[in-house]
Amino acid sequence: MTSIYWLGFILYALFVVYIGWRSYRSNQAASKIEVDFWAAGKSLGPWATGLSISASFMSISWSCVYAVQLIYWYGLSALWLLAIPWLIVMVIYYILTPYFRKLPAFSQPEMVAQRFGQSVRAYLALPLAFVFLVWGGAEIFAAAKILSPILDVSFHLILAFIAVVVALYSFLGGFAAVVTTDKLQFALVAFFVISISWVAGNAVLAQESLGNVFNSLPSPPKSDSTALSMFAVGPALVALTLLAYLPGWAVETDIWLRLQASKTNATARKGVAIAAFNSVVFMAGLPVVIGLAALYLYPPSGAEIPSELSDGGAIFALLIRDHAPALLTALLIVGLSAASMSTIDTCSNVMALSLSYDIIEPYLAKRKKTIDRRIVARVMSAGTVILAYIYALFTDSLWDVFYLSSGILTTTIFIPMVALFRKNATRLQVQSAATAGFLSTFIFYFLEKNGVLQPLQPEWLSDTGLGYIMWGFLVSFIAYWATKKFGNTGTRQYSAAV
Repeated sequence: MTSIYWLGFILYALFVVYIGWRSYRSNQAASKIEVDFWAAGKSLGPWATGLSISASFMSISWSCVYAVQLIYWYGLSALWLLAIPWLIVMVIYYILTPYFRKLPAFSQPEMVAQRFGQSVRAYLALPLAFVFLVWGGAEIFAAAKILSPILDVSFHLILAFIAVVVALYSFLGGFAAVVTTDKLQFALVAFFVISISWVAGNAVLAQESLGNVFNSLPSPPKSDSTALSMFAVGPALVALTLLAYLPGWAVETDIWLRLQASKTNATARKGVAIAAFNSVVFMAGLPVVIGLAALYLYPPSGAEIPSELSDGGAIFALLIRDHAPALLTALLIVGLSAASMSTIDTCSNVMALSLSYDIIEPYLAKRKKTIDRRIVARVMSAGTVILAYIYALFTDSLWDVFYLSSGILTTTIFIPMVALFRKNATRLQVQSAATAGFLSTFIFYFLEKNGVLQPLQPEWLSDTGLGYIMWGFLVSFIAYWATKKFGNTGTRQYSAAV
C-alpha cells in the first residue's frame, strides 16, 4: 500500500507545481508585476479572501497537531490557549478592516517607513521574517513527522521533498499561486480534518456509547481537573496566552496581505467572516473531537503520556495507522500534504515579502540598480522556503515555537504599529521599542529556559513558563516611553489616511 500512498503524494505535488507554472506564464504579461507578485492584483473576492485566510491558519503544525495536542494535554480548557484567542482576533479584524485598508502602504514595515522614514523599515521587516521563518519551519517539521512513518521513508528525505515542492511553485507563481493553491488546499485540509474526526469518533464509538465515553474519559495528563472542564488551565496561563497572542496576531502580516489584496472593504469583511466560521469548525470543534477521542483511545497513566504518542504530537499518525482504511489513508496523505504546503507557502511568502519588498527592493531602488525586481522576488520566495527547511532541522517543541514567535510579534511589532496612530510618536521611539522588544524577548526566553528567572519572579508566573513574553513586552514599552524625552526627533507628517 505504500506505493499507493506515494502516488497520491507525488500527484498532488505535481499539480501544485503546475498551478505555479500557470501563474508564472500569466504574470509574464502583467504590467505591474512587482505589485501583483505580492498582492495578486488586489482582486480577491470574499470567498478567495476567506478561504485563503482559512488555509493559512488551518495548518498541520498549528490547528491540527498542536491544537489536538493541547486538547489531549488539558481537555476542553485548552480552547483558551489557541481557538478562543484566534476567534477574538477574527472579531478585531472584522471591526478594523476598513481602517487597515486605508493605510497607504502594502506591508507593515512600509507603513511605518512612510511615517517615520525608510531607516525604520528594517526594524520591523527582520523580526517579521524571523517569525514566519519559525512558523514555516514548524510546518515542515510537523508534516514530515506524520508523513515519514506512513510513507515509510526517512524523516529528513520527506522534509527536503516538501521544501523543494513549495519552493518551486512559490518561485514560479508568487502570491497569486499561493492564493490559488490555498483555495484547493482549503478543501483538502477540510477533508483531512473531517476525515480524521470521523476515524477517531468511529474508533471510540465502536467500543462504547457516547454517554459512557464521556463518563469514562481519563483526566488529561497536564491537568488536575476533568477533561470536560473549561477552566483547568488556570487564569495565569490564560492571561499570559492572551498577552502573547492577541497584540501580535492583531498585526499579523499574512492576514493583512489578504485584506489588502481583497477588492473592497465589504469583500474583505465577508472574507474575515468566512474565516471566522471556519475557525469555529476547524480550530475548535473538530480538534476537540480528535483530542478527546485520543485521550480515550490512548489514555495517559496519570501525568505520563504513552511514549508512542510522542508527547501528543503523533496522535494523527497513530489514528491513521491504527484506525483508517487503506484507501482513505491515501486520500488523507493528499489532504495532509495540502495542509502543510498551504501554511509553508504562506509563511515563506510573508518572509520573502519582509526581506525582498521591505529591504532588498528599497535598497536597489535607492541606488538605482537595474536588477529585475521580478527575479529578486522569485528568488526570495524560493529561498525563504529553503531557510524554513533549515530551521525545521532544529525544531523539537511546537509549544516553544508558537509562544516565542507570537511573543516576538507582540513585543516587537505591536508597539511600533500603535505608534502609527499617535501624532507625537517619533522615529527613535519606534526604533527603540522594536529593538528592545526583539532582543529582550530572546534574552528572557533563554533565562527562563535555563531556570534563571524562576527565583526572581512569582511562582504563578514561573509555572506558566511564559514570563519571558511579559518581561519582553514590558521592556519594549519602557524603551518606547523612555525615549519620549527626545521630543519629535524623527517624527514625520501625520498621515491623513491613518
